[in-house]
Parts: sequence; C-alpha cells; structure tokens
Amino acid sequence: QSGTSGPYTACSELILPVTQCLGQKSAACHVEYNSVINESLPVPFPDCCPANSCCTCPSSSSRNLISGCQPSLSLQRPDLGDLLLGRDASLTCTLSGLKNPEDAVFTWEPTNGNEPVQQRAQRDLSGCYSVSSVLPSSAETWKARTEFTCTVTHPEIDSGSLTATISRGVVTPPQVHLLPPPSEELALNEQVTLTCLVRGFSPKDVLVSWRHQGQEVPEDSFLVWKSMPESSQDKATYAITSLLRVPAEDWNQGDTYSCMVGHEGLAEHFTQKTIDRLAGKPTHVNVSVVVADVEAVCY
Repeated sequence: QSGTSGPYTACSELILPVTQCLGQKSAACHVEYNSVINESLPVPFPDCCPANSCCTCPSSSSRNLISGCQPSLSLQRPDLGDLLLGRDASLTCTLSGLKNPEDAVFTWEPTNGNEPVQQRAQRDLSGCYSVSSVLPSSAETWKARTEFTCTVTHPEIDSGSLTATISRGVVTPPQVHLLPPPSEELALNEQVTLTCLVRGFSPKDVLVSWRHQGQEVPEDSFLVWKSMPESSQDKATYAITSLLRVPAEDWNQGDTYSCMVGHEGLAEHFTQKTIDRLAGKPTHVNVSVVVADVEAVCY
C-alpha cells in the first residue's frame, strides 16, 4: 500500500531451475482483479547457460556488477523513540547487495554482555538480498558515547570482510519556531497554514507532532519534510519544517495549536511551542512525555 489510503501493489515471483528455461523465450503471467483486469503478460527469460556446456566464470567483482548486487555495510543509530523514552537502544548492522544471503557472520565490539540477534534475510525489488544483525543495548550506554564496531564476513565480499563504526557523536539541541498563518490566507477565510520550523540540531533524527486544543493531531493530517543539512561553517546541523492546515474558523475563534519536538539533545527530551490568534506570541514549554502519549513522525 502507498501511504495510509493510497493504492495497493501486489507482486508475484516465479523461480525456475535452469533446465526448465532452456529453449524457452518467455513465461506468461496471468492477472485477474475483480472484473477490471483479466490479461496475460509475457515475461522474458534471462539468458541461460546450457547445463552441459563449459562456461568461464568471471571474477567475483565482475559477477556483482553483472547482477547489480554489490555488498555494502551500514550501521544504524538506535531508534529515537526508544532513546527519548529510556527504552533499550538497539543498534542494527545491515549487509546488503547480496546474491546469496547465507554464510554472513557478524561480530560486534563491545557487546557489553548482550547477545546479538541475526534477522531473516530480506530481498529487495532488484533481486538482491540483505541480512541484519541487531545488538541490544541501553540508552545509558549510547549516551555515554560508547563507540560500537560491527564487522561482517561473507563469500561475496572481495576483501573478505567489511567494518562499520558508530557512536553518539556531537549532540546539539534544536531551536523551535512556530509561525502564524500568512495574512493572504487569513483574508480568504478558508484553510490557513501553521508552520513549525525546527533548526540548528544534530544529529538529524527528530520527532515532530502537533496538538489542537491539547489533543493529538492524527499523523496523516500534517506534513513533515525530511531533515536537511544547514549551511554552517562551525558544525553540521540540520533543519526541518512541518505544516498544519486548519480551518480559518477554528483559528479565528482562538483555538490553540502546539508543535511538539523530540530530540536527544533536549534536556527533557521533548519541547513544544503553542500559539493561538488571541495570545499572538508563541509560548515555549519543556515537556515530560508519558509513553502512551507519544505518537510522532521521525525524520
């Protein structure tokens, strides 16, 4: 499904041994959907090497280029929601771009006595596989700026192994600015736009949510752009913008709207700014959040 209410997509995969595709040019995929779709589509077979012929095998690097699968390693930071709420902060190390996901061996340093968990392999739309290892850790260990290293070995890696390292690094809290609707929109007396600008923060992961009259606004009722790097000579910081469209009638009658922001650089983890037409200037409040109250968008 695309989005919360968008169209659905279905895929079907057929895997055949080489002997069955010799001498064949294509297969047929028949699709039926209610009374709207009823058709067959030809699916060309890839070039097959005859079973009894002598084929020269290319080098491993050439095979990867031909298939489009090139091994790469990434190490993901802990989930921001887990960090802000003091939960276990797990790290995820992912080896992607594999033609065969078997025989991947992950090694973590340090483990702090925790047992890494290797997850089931996943296949992407290009046909390449990825496999991940998850190391359970605590928010306290992460905040202590411990450096974690993940090393993986696999037969398809030309050098034999790949290594990735991650730590908390420099943390800078965000500045939050809540802007009222522009006068041009107010003159139309229809829908007006509230803008929440969050800037100057690092790392780039941030939680953004909205409240109307103290009640949480559904996630699909506002827009949040992805974090973008700011132009700064001193340090790498990020900015993000969120828009909330509301009825002009609600704004004109003095309803309150709040933009809540969560970031690991904030002393209380969460802060919010509240604005209404009657008060004018936004109010700034640090927030202590209960787990059940948190439902935000992370970028």
